[in-house]
Amino acid sequence: MGRAMLIICAGMLVALGIVAMGTSSQGKLMTEKTVEYAQKTQALNAAHTAIQIVTQEINKKGIENMDQQYVDDRNSSNSWTPSTVNSADIVLSIEFLNSDWDTNPYFEEDKLRVISKATIDNKYEANVKSVYVVAPFSNLVPDFAGALQLPTGYGSLSVDGNAHDINGTDPDCSESRPPIAVNNSQTKDGLQSHDLNLDGDIAVDNQLDYEPTDELIARLENSENATTVTSDYSENLGTAEKPGVFFIDGQVSLTGQQSEGYGIMVIKDSAHMDYEDQDGNTVSIRGNFEFNGLVIFENAQLFDGSGTPTINGSVLVGDTDPEDTNEIEVDLSGNISINYTCAGEKYAKMGAANTVKQNKYTRVVSSEETSLVKN
Repeated sequence: MGRAMLIICAGMLVALGIVAMGTSSQGKLMTEKTVEYAQKTQALNAAHTAIQIVTQEINKKGIENMDQQYVDDRNSSNSWTPSTVNSADIVLSIEFLNSDWDTNPYFEEDKLRVISKATIDNKYEANVKSVYVVAPFSNLVPDFAGALQLPTGYGSLSVDGNAHDINGTDPDCSESRPPIAVNNSQTKDGLQSHDLNLDGDIAVDNQLDYEPTDELIARLENSENATTVTSDYSENLGTAEKPGVFFIDGQVSLTGQQSEGYGIMVIKDSAHMDYEDQDGNTVSIRGNFEFNGLVIFENAQLFDGSGTPTINGSVLVGDTDPEDTNEIEVDLSGNISINYTCAGEKYAKMGAANTVKQNKYTRVVSSEETSLVKN
């Protein structure tokens, strides 16, 4: 009996020893896996953090103003090697994916691929690739709904014969626009009662609203880069290379040799814009003036008087106060020509982007992987 008990006890001790050894091995393996997972996670976090650091700098300074430690040449990949991030050694590079950035920085999205490699203790390595795109401020410029846009209707329309043209077809565009776009059928019926010289039908767009334009005007007007004209003005009104934003406010006369302008022109409600006024009490554009972009009449009349002004892009007439009982007057007397053009829409977006420099990069996709550098 005693011998049997000793054998049983010995067997139990052996079994317990084996179990203890197995448990110890499993514990060691679990600890190693936990450490490995923690180090891989640390490397991934460090790689992502490095990308956040550099993109925050880009958003703060603008990609064109980055230090050379980040970017030396838009056409090449450049490495940035800070000391450490979260105890990891970092190598970071930036690739520019948009080949025509320099020639077309406004109308197309600018794309970056930021590649970050983080190494922990020269053992675990994480590689993260993130693609960023920038949506410039120009996105706040509403798409042109027509050559002439009336988002808040109108009270009265004065037409002087057929000495005007309103065209929505641009041979350089893949898509045309209606000559006039309104937001309700009553406005369309009222316009159709007049003898208008259009190249197509008036379109009713129930989504046409003045609010986004109102927001655009507020943002542009608060920018120090916008030009407000309140008296005689002889400077240029934007160029094809650098369109601008111009607010016409008060009794203004363009006295220089401006034959054309580019960007966005806002006729404030305190101004009355005539093409040519001999009295000198209203805005007077002398000569055959041509504007390429967006002309906004804020509670103001459309061009009237004599002359041959041309707008290539779009004209928008709106009322900032929907409760306002004053009627918006639209006067088409004179040889005015309003033509929707793709180029005019582009110049308006460029003018907005030049005025409010707000290019912020946003991450759209990321990929990541970890590897064991050495055992």
